[in-house]
Amino acid sequence: MRIKKNSYLLKRIFIGLVIFVLFRFWYKAPTASPKISFEASVCVSSAKSWRITATFTMNSVLDAFQSSTHGYQLPDNTSPSMAHADKTKSVPGTEPLQVIVIPHSHNDPGWLKTYREYFDDQTTHILSLIVKMLHEYPDMTFIWVESSFLNTWWLNQTEATRRRFKELVDSGRLEITSGMWVAPDEASPHYFALVDQMIEGHYWVKKNLKIVPESSLSFDQFGYSSTMPYLNKLAGIKHVLIKRINRGVKEMFGAQHRLNFIWRQAWDSQGLDDIFAHVDTYEWFSISDSCGPDRPICRKLDFREQPDLPDPDLPGVGRIQLDTLAQSIVKQFRLKNANYKYNVMMLPHGGDFQYDTEHEWVKQYRNLKIFMKYVNEHKEFNVQMRFGTLKDFFLEVDRHTEKYGLNYPVVSGDFYSYTENNEYWTGYFTTRQFDKRLGREVLESLRSAELFAAIAISGHVDGAVRQQILRDLMLARKNLGIFQHHDAITGTSKEYVVRDYELLLTAAFTSSQRVLATAVQLLLSGDSSKSKEAKLVPLLARPTENQPTRHVLLPMYQDGTQLLLVNSLTQSRRELVSLLVPVPNITIIDYDNNDVKFDIHQIESRAFRINFVVDFPPVGVVILKVKQSNKRPDKIENGVKVGVVEYSKRNNIISHDTDNRRMACENSLMNVTFSLVTGTPERLCYHGTQFCARMEIDWRWFQDSGGAYASITNGNNDPVTTHDMKVKSIWDSYTCGIEVTRGFFSYTMTLTLVHSAPGQALKVDILSDLSKATGKVGNLALRVKTDIKSELFFVDSAGLQMMGRKFRKGLPFDGNIYPMSSMAILEDDHARLVIHSAQPHGAVSSSSGEIDLMLDRVAMRPEMGHPEPVKDNKPTSTKIFVEILPSSIFERHVLMETTLPTINSIFLNDLLQHPIHVFSSQENGYLAKKARSFLRREMSCDFVLANVKNLAYSHDNVYDGLSVTVFRRAYGCYDNMTESFCPVNKDAQIIPDAIFTPLNARPNYDVREMFLSHLKEKRKLRSHEQVWMRAMDMKTFHFRSKD
Repeated sequence: MRIKKNSYLLKRIFIGLVIFVLFRFWYKAPTASPKISFEASVCVSSAKSWRITATFTMNSVLDAFQSSTHGYQLPDNTSPSMAHADKTKSVPGTEPLQVIVIPHSHNDPGWLKTYREYFDDQTTHILSLIVKMLHEYPDMTFIWVESSFLNTWWLNQTEATRRRFKELVDSGRLEITSGMWVAPDEASPHYFALVDQMIEGHYWVKKNLKIVPESSLSFDQFGYSSTMPYLNKLAGIKHVLIKRINRGVKEMFGAQHRLNFIWRQAWDSQGLDDIFAHVDTYEWFSISDSCGPDRPICRKLDFREQPDLPDPDLPGVGRIQLDTLAQSIVKQFRLKNANYKYNVMMLPHGGDFQYDTEHEWVKQYRNLKIFMKYVNEHKEFNVQMRFGTLKDFFLEVDRHTEKYGLNYPVVSGDFYSYTENNEYWTGYFTTRQFDKRLGREVLESLRSAELFAAIAISGHVDGAVRQQILRDLMLARKNLGIFQHHDAITGTSKEYVVRDYELLLTAAFTSSQRVLATAVQLLLSGDSSKSKEAKLVPLLARPTENQPTRHVLLPMYQDGTQLLLVNSLTQSRRELVSLLVPVPNITIIDYDNNDVKFDIHQIESRAFRINFVVDFPPVGVVILKVKQSNKRPDKIENGVKVGVVEYSKRNNIISHDTDNRRMACENSLMNVTFSLVTGTPERLCYHGTQFCARMEIDWRWFQDSGGAYASITNGNNDPVTTHDMKVKSIWDSYTCGIEVTRGFFSYTMTLTLVHSAPGQALKVDILSDLSKATGKVGNLALRVKTDIKSELFFVDSAGLQMMGRKFRKGLPFDGNIYPMSSMAILEDDHARLVIHSAQPHGAVSSSSGEIDLMLDRVAMRPEMGHPEPVKDNKPTSTKIFVEILPSSIFERHVLMETTLPTINSIFLNDLLQHPIHVFSSQENGYLAKKARSFLRREMSCDFVLANVKNLAYSHDNVYDGLSVTVFRRAYGCYDNMTESFCPVNKDAQIIPDAIFTPLNARPNYDVREMFLSHLKEKRKLRSHEQVWMRAMDMKTFHFRSKD
């Protein structure tokens, strides 16, 4: 009986404990995000199902190219080297060659002039003349590419002018092709920014012009990614036209009639996201390169500076001259058209800021009409010329394709790197690194602001508050969008124009931080009727446009200072937070009134850095309180001193204590051994797998005779030597590592002593200032050296996918530098090196087991109408994570074309791209809110919010609901995923209208699935409908309130 009674009692106690735990969980539910029931053993690898189904890949093309050309020995100018056997004979009965003349004007939103100068001096006149002259010339056509200038012009026009402009668009004579905010660079931007500017432009076009662009034209970018055609296809674009690719590859494609192809993604074995691509011949988009291989002859079609053509109806010398010109031009037509399978040719007619005067319009139109009439009437030419648009051209191509049953190859890969005059344009991957870093900071600030603003204004919010939020967001997103342009983020503009971009980015950063502060304040107070001014102060500031973003001192108030820490990720995270305080005697209190442990370090006479660990809910806010303490600084219980061991290196003579050559740092996941002599790590070991690997970080200087665009190093590099190198060892409760000062740059390499995702990698923070590198011209590079036996290396394409690369010795060294937006990988059967970067770089792996990241550069040669050297270097911050994985953790690449990061690597990269935002407040009312998530449930780690945008249109910023773009990332794994810091769910589904927890009562949403950039609607969703997403799938949803 006693046994039965005890058993009964134990059961009652157990049931009571269960009820208590369930009650505690239920009680906290309103302020915390419910977690998905993750299965730790789930491994849904994408790589196993991937296979290449393309006719050929660009890697195979480059292999063949280096073999057939010995790398790069090509003609020095555009000559008949691309003129192949004429497949279309000029004989009676043969279908005439259709020549579509496409007038255009290429308007850069900044290059040799600022955005505003270009607009005021030329672009506003070009757009006004389009309206005037196309109405005067009813058979003429024109195309326009970017929306940013168009928006600026539109705001200043009368309703009558807007109506006339729209009439031309509706008639098809004026085509808006591409329609994105800008024609973006495709090497350096992150896909978050590419999608954002695409939505900005396409939404503007759809709302104001009621049209849907069908084709994308990319004349001037310096190479093309495989990510951009994928985004174009998702947006509903049918065709893409590209121009500036490797010249030798273009000639090879022309000889093989491969300048048209179906562009396929490496993962897309079924061709679900295929898009038709057209490569235009020759190098430039100007008239001189438009009609054929002979520039002097083609230049005669630019009648702006040419004498007028004679009347063909009048006999005499003039008629003979016209006939001679027609004979020579038609020959060029046939030489150009011989590169394609069909009997259609596009003749782009324009260039940089052309058609900016009425005089030019008159001259170009009248002389083109005379020339076209003469050619059309002389049947021996067998050519029919007419004005048209890009849409007209592709319609003719489609007609010929169907009529003659033409087939096109399927191609996977991208088009890097571009060449001009036998030089590889790979320098701009690194040029003006300060601005590339600043652009990425603005991107994350804007993304966070859009996200929290979307939740804050989803309910009933004061109209004035909403309008201010929308105004600030519009300014920030438009400025950031302009910076994605192919002469902005590339660093290839004049120095004073670069300064203007920095002003635009600084304004965007300030505006987005103000929005984020306002949104968080609304979400935590729940009352929009209070002051419209945000009472939260950001602890990041940009006091001047040409200096790095800096941390500001935490203000200390008499009753204590509220700290509000914001996580924009849709996953929970554990982070080491670092802040600056003006006094050392402080205490930090959490929402349960518990002391928070912290370390404190003095960095200046009145500035101290504190480090402490915080666990964040997804899309959430953690609130702490900082108070000044009465305790003496040397008796602060939580304070930990920093140990310092210094070594100086002067004239390459090293003096040190032989017993203190090395330093070891260890956490629960791994340990790192540093050399205190060389200031580099030597060895990384991971505890769980008993895996160790050699890894060193070296610093190189590449001598470079190129300019803003081209890299001309020929691989010549030397170790960076400085007269005074100092190595400090640093450690406290949360970090351990070294701090090294080397003249014009310094760096810290630290291991986070916290069991977290950052604790699995070495963190490298670099501050460089090449303006102090006296007498040096070229690139500062970071070299990571390992024992990995690697023939391939992988760099990401715009942060969306990994691209397989190979160092081809048959190409120049600089032709083997590739763009890296955020990640690089080396791997073999035993180990994988992963480098994560918070900003884009040029990357090259010229030796097995080594990879170089170009950190910044000084380029002295004027190039391409860019008359200045690039020597306006500024103090630049570079942030990197480095991890080495054993083969038991990662899945090695199956295809040469790509590899897949692990889910932990994806999460670690997310942490780097999306830092914590910190605000302070004098008010104490927020403390009662505790930590709070604004997600209904935590997202699986393979899902990410690729874009959130509060839609607004017209000059009055009329609110049009919310746009949310979700991307499901592919990852590689083996069956064991128990060590994941960011779990994945086996269900590949989302419920769009149940993502967020709104400010007020749940809004009554109407949800539509859209094409990526809102050009067209796909379908209306049911309430709480589950949407399935395959790996590498991206979907956009439009939320409108029914109220």
